[in-house]
Amino acid sequence: MKSLFLSVTLLLTTFLNAQNNKPIKAKLQKATVYLQGAHLYYSETVNLSQGINDLVFENISSSINVASLQANCKEGTVMEVRNFEKYKERKPATNKYAREIERIQDSLEDYKFYDIELDNKLKVITTEKNLLTNNKLMRGELFNDSLVLLRESMIFLKAKLNEYYEQELKITRNKANNAKVVNKLQERYNLLINLQQNNGEENQEDEKPTMQVIVTIFAENPTQTQVSFNYLIHNASWVPQYDLQASTQSNNFQLKYFANITQNSGLDWKNTSLTLSTSNPNEANFKPELTPWYLSFLEYRQKPTVNYLSNAMVPIQATRKNVMTDDVQSEKNAESQIEEKPLTDYIEVSQNLIRTEYEIKLNYNIASDGRAHKVLINQKQVPMQLAFAAVPKLCNDAFLQAKIIGWEDLNIIPGSARLYFDGTYVGEMYLNASSNSDTLSVNLGRDKTIVLTRKKLKEKFKVKLIDNEKIETRTIELMVRNTKNMALEMELEDQIPIVQGTEEIKVKLLHSDDAELDELTGKLKWRVKIGSKDTKKITFTYEIRYPKGKPVAGL
Repeated sequence: MKSLFLSVTLLLTTFLNAQNNKPIKAKLQKATVYLQGAHLYYSETVNLSQGINDLVFENISSSINVASLQANCKEGTVMEVRNFEKYKERKPATNKYAREIERIQDSLEDYKFYDIELDNKLKVITTEKNLLTNNKLMRGELFNDSLVLLRESMIFLKAKLNEYYEQELKITRNKANNAKVVNKLQERYNLLINLQQNNGEENQEDEKPTMQVIVTIFAENPTQTQVSFNYLIHNASWVPQYDLQASTQSNNFQLKYFANITQNSGLDWKNTSLTLSTSNPNEANFKPELTPWYLSFLEYRQKPTVNYLSNAMVPIQATRKNVMTDDVQSEKNAESQIEEKPLTDYIEVSQNLIRTEYEIKLNYNIASDGRAHKVLINQKQVPMQLAFAAVPKLCNDAFLQAKIIGWEDLNIIPGSARLYFDGTYVGEMYLNASSNSDTLSVNLGRDKTIVLTRKKLKEKFKVKLIDNEKIETRTIELMVRNTKNMALEMELEDQIPIVQGTEEIKVKLLHSDDAELDELTGKLKWRVKIGSKDTKKITFTYEIRYPKGKPVAGL
């Protein structure tokens, strides 16, 4: 009885091990997409037998990064995890087509000899024709005064040449027909050989390996448990795209944050949970080191020298791609969902010290087609202030701008943005999150109802000569006329020149009508309020001092 129990136990263990060696088509559960690359996560419920179990999983991307492969098991100990490329086994050749192949081979052999026969006939005809045309009698060299013999010879030559040409034409046609038959036989022969080698399958695919992940697990006791594994791929990415929608009826900007996801991993992501991360595993993870910065006198040499000491490492920057998507229907469906229930209810945003992640609770289908798939990942109401701005020195048009303060708290990364104002598309801009400014200005369009003029007042232009110094005084007048039926606020900009590279030229602002002056750039800025149908005049005056006799560039 004890012997029988041991035998049954051994058979059961053998059966379970055989089951474990059978490949499991693992289902992709989750994909974390980085700016460049993606992490794919799998989880399967398996039965483990006592001892060592080799679990073979398929449905793996062909672009797997082997170094990133890892696995874990709840009720067992993971001893090893590795990948394996399994090639399709060739089916044994069949003799089903052997008799027909043999007949075709015989026919090809016959047509080969027939073609040789035709070539020999052509050689005979060519030799006879050459002998005839080179004969002295046919060339008329043996005829002295007999025109009758010459005429008869020419008639004979003409008849024979026509006969030769007819025979050559017939042989040429036979060779062409022969070649057609041989080609068809050769195609049939190749097809039969392929069928014979592939056991009757006419279009057997080329041998492409099937990627497998093999997880070796030790279990103390037979059990059912959960086995998870994940790995990194490089040929996937996402780029941000934004929609900014403003309205005259609201003091808020509606910011829609989209992600254009692209993947070409050879594996379709079906009904897969997505998480988008702002990190990039392909960037270098080490801080660059400074090398000594040496100063010395410049020495001129005939041959240039190369300094091989400088070897500062620079982090690799992720390549940004401009991706256009034609998945219009998906966008419409997303918009309809937003109307019923905000899609952001299914998105969880988390942050740590180095990245932001957007976990989407809805599952998506992302095909491995290299095309962009548009996914909404965030939506916010951003406070804004509408105001007009103008630079009359460069343009006589006023621009309506939306000022967004504190936009750096929105956790966005640089990307293109589409602008809409009162439901109308007005253009695109590039949102640069790395800007040092805490205010983002968004141009919403030109306004032709605000009239702007700028002119130099000639009557106030003065030039003085004091000792060796020349002093020029200039006055600029700005005029703004509001033709609207409402008051408005406007930001005007102009400038005075700044000096660079010398102390002999001096610029001084004498009068500015309370402008803000940026001394580094020379920029002047006014914030003015203009009533309905009102006109505002602004003037500023500056002087330039420089040595007389020295022309100044830029005046």
